[in-house]
Amino acid sequence: MADLWTVLGPIPAETLGHSQIHEHVFVRHTPMADKNPALQLDDFDRSLAELKDYRAGGGAFLADAQPVAAGRDALALERLSRESGVAVAASTGYHLLGFYRPDCWVHALDEEGLYRLYRSELEEGMLPWSGDDARRPETPTAVRAGLVKAAIPAEGAVGRYETLLRAAARAAADCGVPLMMHTEKGAHAPEAVRLCFKMGVPPEKMVVCHVDRQAADFAPHDAVAALGVYLDYDTIGRFKYHSDEEEVALIRHMADRGWGDRLLLALDTTAQRLAAYGGEIGLRYLLDTFYPRLAEAGFSAGELSLFSTGNCRRLFAG
Repeated sequence: MADLWTVLGPIPAETLGHSQIHEHVFVRHTPMADKNPALQLDDFDRSLAELKDYRAGGGAFLADAQPVAAGRDALALERLSRESGVAVAASTGYHLLGFYRPDCWVHALDEEGLYRLYRSELEEGMLPWSGDDARRPETPTAVRAGLVKAAIPAEGAVGRYETLLRAAARAAADCGVPLMMHTEKGAHAPEAVRLCFKMGVPPEKMVVCHVDRQAADFAPHDAVAALGVYLDYDTIGRFKYHSDEEEVALIRHMADRGWGDRLLLALDTTAQRLAAYGGEIGLRYLLDTFYPRLAEAGFSAGELSLFSTGNCRRLFAG
């Protein structure tokens, strides 16, 4: 199997243990935190305590989904991984535009400039967090990203979002790494996925996130899965959207349709959901609560192993 790049360097994908593909463990201030303070996670000791607890509970790997210039701190992620023993893959790419100040330097980049930025973070090193959003850091760190984050709003990949998505997809395709795409309950996901295919991203390297923010209507899930991509179900334990019982029913439907080998489970954590920050659950929620619930619902050990480990291994291995 191919190597995947973590913040501490490359590791064989075949060595991955329990994995969660879409988390946030350390995020500096962004404009979105002014609206929702839970989106700021910048207490190093609390983040480290959360990761150590995750490791003690059986967690081995996670991907941090905060991209460049949107509160990501590459050096903090490197230190957190080293001190906790959890393998962490960091993200380049972009988030929803609300995460960036109007004067942020990334707004000036065209598609080619964005592509070069994302590719350099994958192949050379991520830019450091500087606290000055208006000025691009001059010297990259030695810490490389391991995947590309993309995001589409409810209206889809239109306007500036199409430019951003094209650049992100090109970088992921040319570097052979996964492309992970934020969606608003899966709205316009098929069109965005097809655009990524045109840019060269193969289905087995594409992850569509947050479709499970609605679990009652299976049709959007079926439509995305039919494209051959992975679905990241990361609304588990987020009871403002739905219950875990509804999530279990959705996963049962997808497994019965033959798409169990395309499901990745995560928590999309915020300060409101990390125990070390005083949140409702913690990174161990899947391990301690949700996987036992799936077992009680009749999922086999083999299915649980796919969701926890096997599918993530194949995503990175290609």
